[in-house]
Amino acid sequence: MSEITAKEIARILGISPASVSFALNGKPGVSEATRAKIKKLAQELGYTPAKVVRPQENPMICFLIYTDEKVAIAQESTFYTFVLKGVEAAAKELGYRVMIRYLEAGADFFRQMEDVLPDLAGVILLGTDITTPRKGEITSFAGKNVGFPMVIVDNFIFSAYVDCVGNDNLYGAKSAISYLIDRGHRRIGYLRANQRITNFDDREAGIRMAISEHLGNGPQMLETIGVSVSAEGAYRDVCRWLERTSHLPDALFAENDVIAAAAIRALKMKGIRVPEDISVMGFDDIPVCEMVEPTITTVHSFKESLGREAVGLLHRRILAGQSGETARDSGVIKLSLSTRIVERQSVADK
Repeated sequence: MSEITAKEIARILGISPASVSFALNGKPGVSEATRAKIKKLAQELGYTPAKVVRPQENPMICFLIYTDEKVAIAQESTFYTFVLKGVEAAAKELGYRVMIRYLEAGADFFRQMEDVLPDLAGVILLGTDITTPRKGEITSFAGKNVGFPMVIVDNFIFSAYVDCVGNDNLYGAKSAISYLIDRGHRRIGYLRANQRITNFDDREAGIRMAISEHLGNGPQMLETIGVSVSAEGAYRDVCRWLERTSHLPDALFAENDVIAAAAIRALKMKGIRVPEDISVMGFDDIPVCEMVEPTITTVHSFKESLGREAVGLLHRRILAGQSGETARDSGVIKLSLSTRIVERQSVADK
């Protein structure tokens, strides 16, 4: 009979190899019940602990970046780099190594990850690019017993039994429009991304909620301008809109800061002053906000906190010996982080 390995024990019990490592080396990271079960099976199978784990190794988690070339929002912004910074900081504090991988939309999850799956204690999936039609791809593997827990960050997939950590996009956008209205702006131009993700859909709901509550439902109160999410594409789209519009709105609200910066560039090219002639506001608070003139008033999202909270949630699942499937029994968690408005120079009183 071939020698029994930690991976084989993990496969039989339906848990991660990292959990086996924790249990057999007397380290924290699994529940006492799981530890006892692992040790019992190891003894029954004649497993030799000395051949399993090298003490210098730390458990590994994967920061998995979901990419969809038809959306490409994650690639157009520096947003995810700050989330990753939070992930790495929290993982280091808790003793995890972090592997960074890309998951291509439309391709089989297990085929793309099969070379590393046995070595993972858990996965944090950056879900920025997940669209409504693509949700099924996530739910298909999130609900399977892969032997480790998973947390989706920057997206709430309410139809899936999986832990999620994200921004409160709806009320963040609602507060932004309320802020513009409080400063005297009554006609709002909404720079709506043509590539739709769930975060943008939530922001749109917040925009329309604020308009309805403060200004009523008159069509003149909100003008929707479709734009690309890429910097160059958004610039061209705003230029085209400016060429055909006869009356500027009081303010423009962009669904993210990349679009807001592109809009300011287009307005300046047309000789329109920001904020004297029109105010501009963004969402996310990425570095580009302070790299343009005027600097951009925006909705700040706590990006590093998203990463830290995702690791903390994943760590609690690992300590409890839970996989993505067994986490359902204790209730999955949808953790929403608040936002705040950062005032800079691109918005003025009307």
